[in-house]
Amino acid sequence: MRIFSALNGLLLAGAAVAQSSSGCSLQANESQAVEYGYALSFFLDRFYSSVPVNQTFLSSTPNGSSSQYFTNFQGIQRQNRLGVRAVQQLGSRLSGFTPQNCSFTFPSASDADTFVRNALQLESTVAGAYIALAGYTQAPEASFLWARLAAEHTAHAYYIASQNQSVLFPTNSSSLVPAYSPAHVLSNGTRPGQLGSFFQGCVTAPPAPCGQTLFIGPLTATLGANVSASAAASSSASLSASATPSPSFARRFY
Repeated sequence: MRIFSALNGLLLAGAAVAQSSSGCSLQANESQAVEYGYALSFFLDRFYSSVPVNQTFLSSTPNGSSSQYFTNFQGIQRQNRLGVRAVQQLGSRLSGFTPQNCSFTFPSASDADTFVRNALQLESTVAGAYIALAGYTQAPEASFLWARLAAEHTAHAYYIASQNQSVLFPTNSSSLVPAYSPAHVLSNGTRPGQLGSFFQGCVTAPPAPCGQTLFIGPLTATLGANVSASAAASSSASLSASATPSPSFARRFY
């Protein structure tokens, strides 16, 4: 009897592990978050392809030669393409994943200096968008990719900012790197983190995690009662803006 009891316990434990493992695997309901993540990387890939990023063009910036812009922007373009490929590979595991090849618009750049400022704005925005997206998924393989892409684009943004200003980490900071909810990113406007006017309604924000709203603060995020997408975007934006963002370039270039 004791043997059967032990076997029953093992079987129940195995069933619990299997159930837990299944709950953490990539599910069809993640497809909207993956499509949104794909759109972020694809947007940056198209942005860099929309401008002749060559040696002559970039050397016309005030410090274009000394900063090795040409070599580094070539590497940034390469990493962005790898980001697109990574999200495609993640999406290939989802039956409902359909990458949207959107027709984006981009901020105008009449000269290389404006292009560099635009690149900083977009890289820092996409970094903040990926940080928040990690809170909109349950599968570790998806949240891992969003964290990895957030780190990549944060590195891009800090590199560009380091070539344009001396202080990147002000001593009066009271916030971590800004994070922007999908609803805020896809809204129209000119506030930090808004890309809606460039996306033109091509993708929609993924559903709130656990049927609740993720409110993003300067240090942490909390789940609360579900509210409308516009209210969530406004709340997240106001909380993020309530403290000085750690990278001072977020204020200078927006």
